[in-house]
Amino acid sequence: MKVLQIAMVALGFLLLGFLVGQLGYDEVLHHLDAIKWAFPLILVPSCIWHLSNTVAWSFAFPPDAFKPRLHTLFAAKIAGEAVNQLTPLANIGGEPVKAYLLTHKTPGPRGMASVVVDKTAQLVVGLAFTILGLGLLFHYHDLSELIPFEYRALFTSLLLASSIALYLFYKRQNRMFTSLLRFVRSVGIRTDLIERNMGRAARIDTNIGSFYREHRTRFLQALFFQSIGWFMGTCETYVILNALDAGVGFWFCFLLNALGAVINGLFFFMPSNIGVMEGSLVFLFASLGLNPALGLSLGLTRRLRRVVWIFIGWICLSYMSRNAMKSRAAAPAPLLHEQDEAT
Repeated sequence: MKVLQIAMVALGFLLLGFLVGQLGYDEVLHHLDAIKWAFPLILVPSCIWHLSNTVAWSFAFPPDAFKPRLHTLFAAKIAGEAVNQLTPLANIGGEPVKAYLLTHKTPGPRGMASVVVDKTAQLVVGLAFTILGLGLLFHYHDLSELIPFEYRALFTSLLLASSIALYLFYKRQNRMFTSLLRFVRSVGIRTDLIERNMGRAARIDTNIGSFYREHRTRFLQALFFQSIGWFMGTCETYVILNALDAGVGFWFCFLLNALGAVINGLFFFMPSNIGVMEGSLVFLFASLGLNPALGLSLGLTRRLRRVVWIFIGWICLSYMSRNAMKSRAAAPAPLLHEQDEAT
């Protein structure tokens, strides 16, 4: 598995190098030079969406539950997202990490249930925004006609697939953790450690089902704050392209984000979508009649922003994992057993 992961990372860097070579190193460097003074401003939307996503996670806990404070949730989320960016598995590799980092603050099954509810809200909002973005593509006929027929057929299929996936998420919401475990096992990842630390899958699914039955309003609030995060992603794209003087509007940036999310989702097995994210933007810019070098510059700027947050996330991971291990080592065995049995 590690050899395959290293090979995928190497392939991603090769693709990235190929794109830079094809589009011209000097032109890409010129665009990045134009963006450097705006880079602190570019970090603002990402900071807002991390905060809004943290608030969304806080609503994934029942109102009467003992839950960590917002700054603790923020640090755990940043740490888990850093792991997500460096592992494949459709950005779910870091989700158990988030729950583990909270084991000294909240019972394991309840913490893992909140992670699954939060991830479900994120996926539901992502699918809804993708459906809306794909709908915009077909609404603007002058744009859709620029895309070759075979790609339009692909996007039509993805529009239908996204709608079906949204329905399936709704139908399987009470068994979401079990479903995630089966998916992880299907790609060859051992889950015994996850289940040993977080409690049985059935117990976690019980917490999830209870949450959906008794706290639907809180789930809708989580969806709302996740939507803010997706909206901020469009704002980031708009800020970057405005700094590059690309001359595109806000709704075009929304369309780019939606289509880019679809393409990146097809290559979920690539850690941090290395090369794929940049390649998808080059493809979209070229297909829509824009300078593909702008797409590559947009992708590289996003990559630099990711590096910043990964660095912050690993600092949070290092600090919180030490605290979690110390707390578990200091807690008496009966207390640990009592936490694992809590619902």
